[in-house]
Amino acid sequence: MRITIDIPPDVEKKLLEKCNAAGVSPSEFINALVEWYFLRRDRKPAVSVNEFVSNAMNIAKERGVKCKYSDGSYCALETLGDLFEDRKPEPLNPYKCLFCVDYVDRSRKKEIELEDSRVKMKMHEIAMLAARYVFELYGDKLGYQPEVYKIVEEEKKKEISKEDVKKLLDNW
Repeated sequence: MRITIDIPPDVEKKLLEKCNAAGVSPSEFINALVEWYFLRRDRKPAVSVNEFVSNAMNIAKERGVKCKYSDGSYCALETLGDLFEDRKPEPLNPYKCLFCVDYVDRSRKKEIELEDSRVKMKMHEIAMLAARYVFELYGDKLGYQPEVYKIVEEEKKKEISKEDVKKLLDNW
C-alpha cells in the first residue's frame, strides 16, 4: 500500500533533521513509526533483564547493610516479629530489603536528627504561642493567676491589724 501525506513545511524540516540525526531515510522512519504504533513491535530494551536483576540485588544488599534496623545479617524489626511469634529469626532477604517500607538510611541519620530538632523547635514555638493565646483568651475563666497577682494579694492580706500595732508598741 502506498500512502501520500501532505506535511507542513516546518514539520517536514524537523522530520528531515530527525532522520538525518538518526541516519535513516524519511520513508524508513515513517515505516518504523507505523510499525511501532500499530504492531507494537518493541525493540530490545536498553537494559537486559539479567542486568536489571543484578542491579536490583546489589541495591538490596546495600540497603540491607545501610539500614538503621539491620546489623548486616539480621533485620531487627523482623527478628522482633519472629520472637513474638516464637519462630527462629531468619537472615536478611535481599528482596525484602529492596521493598522494605521501614528502611532508614544510617548515613542520613545526622540529617534526619537535624531535621527532627528543627521540627521540635518549631513545634515548641507553636506550643508557646498557643499557650499564650489560650491564657489571654481564657485565663480569667480558668481561674489562672500569675505569680505577680499572687504576690499583690499576699501583701493585701498582710495589712496591719490593731493587734499587730499593740504588739509592736508593747515591744518598743
